[in-house]
Order: sequence, then structure tokens, then C-alpha cells
Amino acid sequence: MRTLLEYESQIFLDAFHEDGLLVMAKGLGIDRIFVNFLKVYCDPANLVLVLNTNAKEEEYFTEQLDKENIKPLPRTITNEVGANERQKVYLQGGVLFLTSRILVVDFLTERVPVEHISGILVYKAHRIEESCQEAFILRLYRQKNKTGFIKAFSDSPYAFTTGYSHVERTMKNLFVRNLYLWPRYHASVVANLEQHKVDVVEIQVQLTSATLACQTALLDLINACIQELKRCTTAIDAEEVTVENAIGKAFDKIIRFQLDPVWHQLSSKTRQLVSDLKTLRLILRHMTQYDSVTFFSMVNSVKTNEKAFGQNTGWLFLDAADSLFVVMSARMIP
Repeated sequence: MRTLLEYESQIFLDAFHEDGLLVMAKGLGIDRIFVNFLKVYCDPANLVLVLNTNAKEEEYFTEQLDKENIKPLPRTITNEVGANERQKVYLQGGVLFLTSRILVVDFLTERVPVEHISGILVYKAHRIEESCQEAFILRLYRQKNKTGFIKAFSDSPYAFTTGYSHVERTMKNLFVRNLYLWPRYHASVVANLEQHKVDVVEIQVQLTSATLACQTALLDLINACIQELKRCTTAIDAEEVTVENAIGKAFDKIIRFQLDPVWHQLSSKTRQLVSDLKTLRLILRHMTQYDSVTFFSMVNSVKTNEKAFGQNTGWLFLDAADSLFVVMSARMIP
């Protein structure tokens, strides 16, 4: 087994001994945990299926195992592999990366020896929904194989905060009972990370007066849309939906979390306000990423687009919008 930190070893042992859903904070090394699981099961005596990985991830995992001289390496089954050949590969055992579409067909046509499957590893488990093919595969697998394991992995805890009982529904679709939560503030994680502190150097670049004026105008427009949104619906939390929070990345999720349950009851104006806020936040983010000409073209396209001009909630006609367009044009003049 590749060298793991103390908390990584504890995570691995917990998930290895009992099936469950492992949810870790981003940056804590879920790929290292996953590679170690692949290493354990890379044996012809096992038949382990891996779901929900893309080509780049499969290449990365295989490369990491190859560096440690693990044999046999996991194999990838794509639509280029014929049905008869796939059946032979299943009987040879080992770890297999498969697309859900192929696996559904092979399950239904009984090409997969379900009773001989050692287990299934599910990557990016936060994407598993009741209607998705992966959930259907797991249901077919569990119906015919009661002893094989199911282990699911996710490093996107925020994905489980949307909707009602998202974690419970995901675990139900995965057919697992145990939930392993490893946030960054976990005692074991903190103890390990404090042993190797990093020096952080923060460099701030001052905005030019023109860019600062654009930023001020955009914040005024966002504030106007937020105030109008609060007048249109009482379904949002006034303390959370603020200009300060609108700057953060999680603002769209906050809005969606609060309005999704009553979205079908909202007026067209309220829905358009949500869309306008998303547009303004996008413009604000690109203000410091694009050069002045590209930024002008982007914002001008919003202004001149007939559909946007006809459907916007009125922010284009505010004084702050006029100031934005004037200053934005002036930025292009050296």
C-alpha cells in the first residue's frame, strides 16, 4: 500500500471494513484513498467494477498504479470492445473501468457473472440520482448479489446540501448504510496538517479607478436586483441574500436551495430576477479576468442582445447601468 498520512489510513480502514458512502472535504486526498482501494483489488481472483470515472481519471489512476508496479493493471471497457470479448474480460477478473451504458446492457443480457462480482466502487457519488443509470446498475447488482461490497466516494460535500434529504436519497440509491464524514476540521486531519504548515504569501493588486468604478456600478445593480427580489417573494432569507454574499461562489446555491421548493409558484419576474443576478455576477467575475476590450464586448452583447433587452427586469435602465457602460467604454481608451 502506498504511504498514507495517519488520517488517510484511518479513512481507508473504516471504508474497507464496512461498506458506505465516504464524503471528504476537497483537497484531503480522496484520489489517494481511491488508488489504494484499486491497488487492493487488482487481482484476478477479484472482479471489481468501477463506475462514474472519465477517461482522464482512469488514465491517472492507472498511471499511479503502474508507478508502483501493480499487476495486472485495471482495464477499460468501451464501446469498441465487442460483446463476446467483454464476457471473456469479465471472467478474467481484476479491476474494470466501465461506462454505465455498457454495463446496463451487459447486466440485462446476463453477460456479467453477477454472482462472481466482488464489489463495485463508485467515484463522484454525489452525482448518483435515482433516475441515473448507475443507480439502476446498483439495483440490478444488489438483487442478484447480496454479499458483494459497494463503496462510494465523494469530495464534494456541498453537492449534498441541495434539495431535501439528498444524503439519505443518495445512500438509498447506493444501497449502503454507513456514512463516513471527513471535514477539514476533523481532529485527525487538523493534527496531521498542523505538522506541515505552509507559508502563504498574499499579494494584492490595486484596481484602477476605472475598474473600481465598474465594480461599484455592478454592485449597485446587484443590490437593486436583490432588493427587488425580496419585494417579489418572501421565500428567501433576507439575512443570507445580501450583496456581500452575492460576491461569493456559493450564492447561486443559496438562492437555488431557498427557491427550488417553490420555484413553480414564482412569477416570471421573480425568475427573471434570479437570472439577472446570475448574469451580473458573471460580469463582475469577468471584470478582473478579461482585458478591457473583451470585457466591453461581453457586456455590450448583453446590452444589445434583443432577447436579454426585452426580458430583463429593468436593471439596464438604471443610472448604475449607464455609469457602467460609460466607464467601460472609457477603459478602452489609453
